[in-house]
Amino acid sequence: MLYLRILAGKQPAVGHSLETRIAFSDDGVHFRDQLENPVIKGRSDTHNNMVYNPERDVFMMYRRATVNAHEVRRIAYSESRDLISWTQPVVVVEPDELDAPMLYGMTVSRYQGIYLGFLQMFYAANAGYAGPRLYRDGRIEKELHIDAQLAWSRDGIQWERHPQRPIFLETGIYGSYDWGRVYLNQGVIEKGDQLYMYYRGVDTLHVPQPRDGGEFCLATLRKDGFVSLDTPGTGYMLTKPLLCPGGKLHINAKTEPGGFIRVAVRRGDGVNDGDWLEGWDYQSGAIFSGDKTDATVPWNGKEDFGLLKDQAIRLHFWMEKAQLYSFWYN
Repeated sequence: MLYLRILAGKQPAVGHSLETRIAFSDDGVHFRDQLENPVIKGRSDTHNNMVYNPERDVFMMYRRATVNAHEVRRIAYSESRDLISWTQPVVVVEPDELDAPMLYGMTVSRYQGIYLGFLQMFYAANAGYAGPRLYRDGRIEKELHIDAQLAWSRDGIQWERHPQRPIFLETGIYGSYDWGRVYLNQGVIEKGDQLYMYYRGVDTLHVPQPRDGGEFCLATLRKDGFVSLDTPGTGYMLTKPLLCPGGKLHINAKTEPGGFIRVAVRRGDGVNDGDWLEGWDYQSGAIFSGDKTDATVPWNGKEDFGLLKDQAIRLHFWMEKAQLYSFWYN
């Protein structure tokens, strides 16, 4: 467990007295402090969290950066192999001209081999900020609210975001239990065809007040439903070259009335890149329609890709009034 301890407020001799510390538990109830605490000293009064990276055998911590020109609310990264010695935190995500002025924090969860960051957007003014108040959901202007956007990363260090910065988890309508702030917790739980994500919802703004509690809340999402490729009409999507592992092609998709998805397989190697493969065209493949989180796509009644195993291929999706969430082989 990663937690924050405040010793005695701000001390003139040492500056901010916040410490990031680690505690262990055998049962998830009774915790004991790591002997080497604190692991990092300095201000980071946010949702500090860490994730294990099995490919590199390191623990990755996400916290706030060292104060610089009054811009403390940015996302910083530190790593450790032993939970004792940590690298100097470096900034990995910071606000730009499309963002709210401050990034309050970011909880990170590993999902299907990638890292998802739930970025907390804080609509408060930085030092010297005199621009217009920002809003993102078209319902209300936001000032001192906190909502969440989505970021993603292959390695936990280099992060990407949607160019239009849509809200992933918005605040509720005024008067509801989460109209002021929402903080997504770490962890994505798969439960059948749905994903469970727990968050703290608060019915006040981020201002000093006698009561600052909040509710323990649940948000649900369809499996792999973080993003989708949508075609309101007719659209096509050609993948980059993929090394075919064999097995069956699965898709997670939804179609509107009259919509469908068809898939063709094309070569993905050398001078023949893009050539159509006989027996793997649209006409030979099945037509998908409906709403399923796990459907297989056969060609000529055969679902197995064994004949193409270890070959470079491209998948060419033909979509009509459809939403494609994910595809994979198994």
